[in-house]
Amino acid sequence: MTSPIGEDDLAAWIDGRLSPERQRLVDAYLKGQPDLHARLREQAEQARALASLFATIADEPIPATMRVAAIRGRQRQPRWQLAIAASLLLALGFGGGWSSARWSGEPRAGIAALANEASDNFRVYAADRIRPAEIGPDQRAMLIRWTSARLGERVTIPDLSTAGYRYGGGRLVATPHGPAALLLYDGPQASKLAVLTRPMQIDKIASMTSTSSGTLGRVTWAVDGIGYSVVGERPTAELHPIADEVRRQADAALVS
Repeated sequence: MTSPIGEDDLAAWIDGRLSPERQRLVDAYLKGQPDLHARLREQAEQARALASLFATIADEPIPATMRVAAIRGRQRQPRWQLAIAASLLLALGFGGGWSSARWSGEPRAGIAALANEASDNFRVYAADRIRPAEIGPDQRAMLIRWTSARLGERVTIPDLSTAGYRYGGGRLVATPHGPAALLLYDGPQASKLAVLTRPMQIDKIASMTSTSSGTLGRVTWAVDGIGYSVVGERPTAELHPIADEVRRQADAALVS
């Protein structure tokens, strides 16, 4: 007898761990539960976004000091030697981190990290031809209420029509520093543009900084504890006027 659909099945559906037979049963069940299906899709997309953010670290080999043989060896050492070793490990952890990614200087916070989050989410969602946005352009008020409540700051949807970009909707996305609002725009020749915004833990006030990631240009800054990053497949010199307009409208909304 087939067992009923449970929480374990739904969690496995999000992670893509169901057997083919069970996948068909859960898919059929979700067809009759559209609200639940939408929530699970969002959780699956956020899980994929987080996985892409940490993919390089997840693929790293386990540090030699953390392997089972090394741990067993330390357990056989006198306690005073263990105390010294623990102090050294803590110093290394705080000073340089456990992974080579930290040694390479990959940003973990501030506007440099925000720029990376913007380009990572751009690659995940702007390229999605079926459902890039969770909430469409005709539901602006709903998106503003939802994302503002989750971020604890008012979210503004800039009008970029003068730059040739039409607002195409948005969504809430996950970052290592909490939720962020991702706003998507459609431009000339099927070009895409995105604006990512979230509260900042550091770099609460930062001037505009231009960076690139592969083919993507990024302009990133922060005002009064809110960070913004404009990203698109354009040179940063072309993105700057658009970023200036985003900042102008965001600043105007803060004082209104």
